[in-house]
Amino acid sequence: MNPHAWVMVAAAGAGLAVSPLLASWTAALAAGDRAAWWRPRPVSISRWATVTAVTLLMAVLATAGQPGPAWWILAAGGAVLSVVDAQTHLLPARFTYPLAAAVTCVLIIGSITGGHPAALLRAVAAAATIGAISFAIRFLSPPALGMGDVRVATLTGGLLGWTSWATLWQGQVLIALLGGLTAIGLRISTPTTSGLRFAVPMGPAIFVGSLLALWL
Repeated sequence: MNPHAWVMVAAAGAGLAVSPLLASWTAALAAGDRAAWWRPRPVSISRWATVTAVTLLMAVLATAGQPGPAWWILAAGGAVLSVVDAQTHLLPARFTYPLAAAVTCVLIIGSITGGHPAALLRAVAAAATIGAISFAIRFLSPPALGMGDVRVATLTGGLLGWTSWATLWQGQVLIALLGGLTAIGLRISTPTTSGLRFAVPMGPAIFVGSLLALWL
């Protein structure tokens, strides 16, 4: 087994180990718990199985990114937010901000210990760029993106920017494609939705599209 395969196994194993906690977080966040969403709690088998499957997929995809710990944290947090968004069409700030703080700390440490100041500056510039574009879309067409989408797009944009500008823009293309496919799937599965506009959870597309961009 080659080294990367071992990394994938380790990432998946770590994802499996934390999946019960992640599942409990999805239950609390989806229920609107603002005070103690972080406390472990029992969840149904179906919720645990769903969160575990999403976590394993994202954890394996994240192994193509550097620094590895930052991408794994994003994958674990992305699994939580994707499940919550699919259920409630919300990306709670009370989870997104701690996730962004954890990823940022890893990038700063990686920049200092690994000697990658240019990558850190590029990540900051990429996050600012994608954040500005996303906010502009939100301002011009509020139904298109929520503020939760803007925050998550800014976070993933920063991590993709650490890799390269090319990876950043490839990620945005994949996110747009996956978002479109999600909208088509929802339209087909709920044909009775009135009007041309309907809510599309963009969180899963943002996370999966960003992770897939690492493999291009």
